[in-house]
Amino acid sequence: MKKLVLLIVAVSFLALPMAGFAADPVKVASKGFTEQVILGKIMVQLLKDRKIPVEDRTSLGGTNVNREALEQGQIDVYMEYTGTAWLSLFKQTEVIRDATELYKKVKAHDVEKKLVWLEPAKFNNTYAIIMKADTADKMNIHSLSEWAAWTKKNPGKMTVSTNAEFYSRADGFKGMMEFYGLTFGKDIPDGNVTKMETPLAKKAVRDGQALCGMAFATDGEIKDYKLTVLGDDKSYFPIYNPAPVVRASVLEAYPQLKLVLNEIGSSLDTGTMTRLNYRVNVNGEKPDAVAKSWLQGVGLIIKKRK
Repeated sequence: MKKLVLLIVAVSFLALPMAGFAADPVKVASKGFTEQVILGKIMVQLLKDRKIPVEDRTSLGGTNVNREALEQGQIDVYMEYTGTAWLSLFKQTEVIRDATELYKKVKAHDVEKKLVWLEPAKFNNTYAIIMKADTADKMNIHSLSEWAAWTKKNPGKMTVSTNAEFYSRADGFKGMMEFYGLTFGKDIPDGNVTKMETPLAKKAVRDGQALCGMAFATDGEIKDYKLTVLGDDKSYFPIYNPAPVVRASVLEAYPQLKLVLNEIGSSLDTGTMTRLNYRVNVNGEKPDAVAKSWLQGVGLIIKKRK
């Protein structure tokens, strides 16, 4: 009889749903730059609001650090950019300029690693060529085709500020010039290009030290410096849509996680992300506070009454 009772207790214990036990918190990470920290904090705040236990690992490190931590199970989810995954992590050389196709390819690539790409955000944080807004208006340059046409007619007159990586990489500045019908060294002499850190490249344009420069499409300083992004009208630059990448085993432990995190992307367009970056980089607000106020503003979390 005693053995029968013990057997019943054991079977009953095994039959209890896993939800009845304290599950490990979802470890949310991010890279270290402003936009990534904001995206990480958005996930942290939203999961907390939905009563999903969270461990905040934002500002973990660079791309490789986050990816390795995800593959090894040290973190559970972070936002990665489709273009970064395709070109840098997966070492692909083909530049895919259709956002949907690129997303499908990176998603499929990670299936065997049991990593799941959730819904991507609308914004595309790709490379951008910037000019002072009033200068661009005076020169009637609002797209890269117009920029190339002006440069062709005025060889040796266009000056450029860029970081070293964009200057040297195959899909960077020189490739862009060729794509838009220009010859490096002839239409833009090497001496007209000044290499510096990205923040300084933007300031150089703002201060009139260069007619154009490189930036990233969602940089908050673009608005503050009164710059304008030239339209990539022939779609040269790779696409960088961010999406939560999460371990499949975590989705099994928290089935609601997919629905919750999929709510984020549809409200994050380029203008919105630029404003969020502006609030942190220019206004000096904290990423955590910016993330929470945005979630409240779009109705993803409800502001609690005092």
